[in-house]
Amino acid sequence: MKPHYPPSMDRVKEEVELHLKKDNNLANLFEVYKGILAVQLDYLNKIDATVNLSEEEIKECFRNEKFLMSDNKMKIDTKLFRELLSSVCEAVNEKSPEAPASLLVLPEADEFKEENIKKFLQEIALFSKQELEKFIEETEMDKRTGLNSEIISFVILMSLSPFYSSNMKEVREKTDFTLWRQSYCPVCGQTAVIARHRNEDGARILECWLCHAEWVFPRMECPYCSNKDQKKLRFFYVPGDKARQVHVCESCKKYLKTIDNKLMETDVLLDIEAIATGYLDMLAKKEGYILPVETAVLN
Repeated sequence: MKPHYPPSMDRVKEEVELHLKKDNNLANLFEVYKGILAVQLDYLNKIDATVNLSEEEIKECFRNEKFLMSDNKMKIDTKLFRELLSSVCEAVNEKSPEAPASLLVLPEADEFKEENIKKFLQEIALFSKQELEKFIEETEMDKRTGLNSEIISFVILMSLSPFYSSNMKEVREKTDFTLWRQSYCPVCGQTAVIARHRNEDGARILECWLCHAEWVFPRMECPYCSNKDQKKLRFFYVPGDKARQVHVCESCKKYLKTIDNKLMETDVLLDIEAIATGYLDMLAKKEGYILPVETAVLN
């Protein structure tokens, strides 16, 4: 399976332009996305991976249904993280007319000071976006910075993403993810929230939104509750666009946005599709389905 991450900026711009021809209202969102991605790609090659496991040790984790970072904590260069956080905040501020001015001084918050940052990053390791937002509110970081927990959580996770991706790439160079059959990421444990059907054979590929690992998951099974009753599994789509689907499970009422690359006869970038298909999220929620919580599953 040819990896999709990291993508080239040329490919990103090409796919974004195709979506903007259909809906120019997405222009601001895509500008922010491109700005953040440029920062992430710039720092990706500056980060040293920290997964010191052999191929066999990695495979043993997968056989035991344990994602790699559940036991092997990631080491983060705090100076590099703070630089990355500042750059992400600047990119969001530059690209989004709605970004609050106080975003630029977020890196000066107490949590990111030299004496505190290591402990802070250890505390939030493997948090989902929802868990991080809750932590920010409990520690009143939002009140102290004048920013809401959602935007703080977003820029922190976007700043952490290259560190996770660096580890994912190192793992991918040692072995593939064919032994992995869970809905959560084999590297960082985050729950997959979007998938694609591979162009060449139609296999369902889940992708982690944080580190961008990709792995095969059975098409006729719910990733979230393991339901295999075909009467309780279905999908729907907007008429005229069958390639962009919402797969739902009547047992757990969760949904998975899925892009059918086989119907498109090409593979697309799921990060871009996640932004472009916000209308499918609204449709799914209107029908009573819920997006799975993006949380690590610790065994």
